[in-house]
Amino acid sequence: MHKFAPCFTKIFIMEQTLFTTLKVDDLIDIIKKSVSDVISSKKTEASNDPPPEDLMNIEDIQKIFNVSKVTVHKWKKKGLLPYYKMNRKVYFKKSEVIDSMSYKKRKLEV
Repeated sequence: MHKFAPCFTKIFIMEQTLFTTLKVDDLIDIIKKSVSDVISSKKTEASNDPPPEDLMNIEDIQKIFNVSKVTVHKWKKKGLLPYYKMNRKVYFKKSEVIDSMSYKKRKLEV
């Protein structure tokens, strides 16, 4: 590799052009540091995000409640189960299913 060959860079600053001479190794170090900074900032952002919600499909709901697909679709149509459509598939958030069934149980007990 060209350790001592100068590398010409063009830096744009507020509508001004600045030309500078850098060694190839210096330019590589700048690029590595920039990439490292971006990666570490993305990791920090990702660690602050809440964990993804558990999604269940119709088959999961069937197994849990031991009901048919028709029953699940009826519950969905009546608004008993909140649902989400993604790519023509229906999904349910686990926490919302638990909440809606808890509400239904409380309503039946009264």
